[in-house]
Amino acid sequence: MKHAVLLVLVAGAAYLWLRYRGPGRAASTRRTAGARRGGRPIEGAGASADARARELRTPLVRLATAAGITTRAEGLARRSEIGAEGERYVADLLEPLTREGWEFFADCALPRGEANVDLLAISPRGLVAVVDAKKWNQSRLRVSGNRLLHGDRDVSRRMGPLTCEARTVSNLLSVPVVAVAAMVGPMLPGTILRFRGVRLVPAEDVAELLRALDRQHLTTIPASRLADTARRLLPPKTWK
Repeated sequence: MKHAVLLVLVAGAAYLWLRYRGPGRAASTRRTAGARRGGRPIEGAGASADARARELRTPLVRLATAAGITTRAEGLARRSEIGAEGERYVADLLEPLTREGWEFFADCALPRGEANVDLLAISPRGLVAVVDAKKWNQSRLRVSGNRLLHGDRDVSRRMGPLTCEARTVSNLLSVPVVAVAAMVGPMLPGTILRFRGVRLVPAEDVAELLRALDRQHLTTIPASRLADTARRLLPPKTWK
């Protein structure tokens, strides 16, 4: 009986630690350090990915992780956290553009389905871009024919959601939308790839790419009207 009581107490203590201090708690609220160069913070980046990680880490999953047991749910939660970190990193890199009048909307929900837009950018001249942060490993990224290769793996399909997001936003705002994949990891600074309408650039170059695209943009709809429409039709997916 004493052993059973002790086991219950230990399990309760483990649950409380995992619930409030365990794996994944700090990552959901920590901002990426060292990237900010001034400008207004872009709030909400990575919010839904962090919320997904918390949802996956049920008490049983946390207990299994503490016991050294690998679960699929924990693996998916870690992938979500990695994605959230990438989104916050790219948002930090884009903060200087806010001083130049750019508007950013993070973690936007689309009208249908579960997809979301990592970052929607609107320039003072009315350029609209969907920026998708992708935190991949350091394997070489290249275009070969009609395929996008990450090392030896064909990852062409992984650009499909981004093109769909850009098309949806374009229909909602009634303007052309640029699709940009901000790659955290697998591209050398100064390089750019174009694949099926998507521009892939190192995350550190994404602000300069947007500036360059904006210089070529011809204004059709005022930026203020585009921003108002975006707030109405593309609300934050989650702020949990």
